[in-house]
Amino acid sequence: MKKTNLESYLSYYLSLNAPGFAVLVTGEWGSGKTHQVLKAIPANLQCHVSLFGINNSQEVYSTVFSKMYPGKNYAKKILDMTKEVSSEVGGVTFGAGSIISNMLGPLIKQTVNKEKVLIFDDLERCTIPNNDILGVINQYVEHHQCKVIILAHDIKTHHEFIKTKEKIVGHTIKIEPQIDEAAVSFFKENQNLNNYSHAKSLILESFKKSNCHSLRILKCVISDCSRLLKCLEPAHIKNTLAMQALFNYFCILNIEFRLGNLNANEIRILPKNQLEYIAFKSKSEKASEDEKKKNENILKFIDKYSMEEIRNPSLNNELLGYIFDSGRYPVREITNSINISKYFFQRIKHPAWVKIINFDNLESEIVRLAIEEMFDDFRNFKVTDIEGMMHCFCLTYMLSEIQEINMSFDEIYSFQCNYIDGLLEKGLLQPEPLVYNPFADSIYTRANSYSYWIKDTYQKYISDLISYLKKSRKLSQINKRPEYAKEILCALDQDIEHFKFLLLGDGKQSGKYSTIDILSQIAPEEFVIHWLTLPVENWDRISSILLSRHSNVSTHQMLYSEKLWLCEVNLYLLFEAKMNRGIDRARIERLFPYRALSEI
Repeated sequence: MKKTNLESYLSYYLSLNAPGFAVLVTGEWGSGKTHQVLKAIPANLQCHVSLFGINNSQEVYSTVFSKMYPGKNYAKKILDMTKEVSSEVGGVTFGAGSIISNMLGPLIKQTVNKEKVLIFDDLERCTIPNNDILGVINQYVEHHQCKVIILAHDIKTHHEFIKTKEKIVGHTIKIEPQIDEAAVSFFKENQNLNNYSHAKSLILESFKKSNCHSLRILKCVISDCSRLLKCLEPAHIKNTLAMQALFNYFCILNIEFRLGNLNANEIRILPKNQLEYIAFKSKSEKASEDEKKKNENILKFIDKYSMEEIRNPSLNNELLGYIFDSGRYPVREITNSINISKYFFQRIKHPAWVKIINFDNLESEIVRLAIEEMFDDFRNFKVTDIEGMMHCFCLTYMLSEIQEINMSFDEIYSFQCNYIDGLLEKGLLQPEPLVYNPFADSIYTRANSYSYWIKDTYQKYISDLISYLKKSRKLSQINKRPEYAKEILCALDQDIEHFKFLLLGDGKQSGKYSTIDILSQIAPEEFVIHWLTLPVENWDRISSILLSRHSNVSTHQMLYSEKLWLCEVNLYLLFEAKMNRGIDRARIERLFPYRALSEI
């Protein structure tokens, strides 16, 4: 294999007996400086010292000593241990640590194995004043006639060092990252990519196109591509054109994100197609200075790549922003996004709103048929999921605004409220969740990897509609409570463990009705009848479940009306007890959950 410039020069440098100068190796952050230098120098000659975290010259000498003579590291340890030691003789305090330090310091400084090659790494992260670190390097170069190599990210290296390095540094080499060689190693760590050869070449091509020289970023991008590949279906991977578009765009955005050129929020709002890019640039040219500054990163991104490279036909930008921001790869959202791309759209049956929202990539006839399908679904009350309903509602306003349908915003709002009323009346409206979820409202901002199509012109209509929908879903929950009550009585009769889970949960998750005063929907007399028809050995279990449910401080206010119901249950138990005598009466009386009623 042909030697690199670095390898050739270091081979020459090592052949010198007493060079009298150091070699400075520079390169961009993450470009593999350390790896290439260590690879070029025999391991038995290396004395590799990182200057990161070292605070003074003596620490440098001590670290070099411990690296050169690992078996004699006790001297450095003694030096560290005695720094703060002091003793008192005749009322006078002597710094014993200082004395020992003064004795061992010169020993460590002067004891050097000149056969070793000193490699000082992380110069730009060294906190020691430049004159001091230069003095240390000079000590090894001129006094000890050592071979010294200094590694630094030249851009971040202090200006003073750059000005004075010529006195010590005889040659400077700026390395180029060995991208292909590093990639081979990184791909070995991600075996699933080795089974898909097209992805490997696409990743490397995208990386080189970005002009990024950080091998650390390359390693991260390859790892991320491996994670993405695991989310794909076999049909996706077989479509070469789709995979080229997917990995090209994913790699470009991943690199720009890791370089700090784009943040997650900027990725989320990137234009989706050529027309949007043109419109974005045109709007930015006319924008205020503040607005231009706000969009500066996106405009630089648009100018850096060709339109073909940054058109996104596969993964939704919002989803990509989420992936880069959170580090999570939601499989369902990823496959859904790819399935509605132009490469797979015709293969899968999609709801009407998906076809409408992707009108850029579909023939007008297909989109108009989808609009008819959406209104047919409205007429037949087929759109019942909240996500699909919200998409349809928002898209209807968009279609009105572009004059694709002949309805005003007011007419649309009235139509949609009536649709919600119809679902509620027919018992088809999804009720408000029974168990509190702090993220439940996210369903009103985006769903199915898409943000809702909302513009300022009809934002108020959407806000009012969401309020109306939330109110109606609360009513739907109330309307369904008789069904919930039947479920509880059925569990009481057939499966006490399930009855307990419905009312209390299992410690890991809340019960379906943990925070809903659902028992008040059951007639107290009916509940007691179901209770006392159970085998006698199960009676006390029901009492314990009721007691646990109403002893929970966090649900006290939520279940207050149910406590009034519990009072009536106790009355019916009392009636049943009075109809018996002896142990039969005592057994029923012991079922009264008095403690649960103590706060009424």
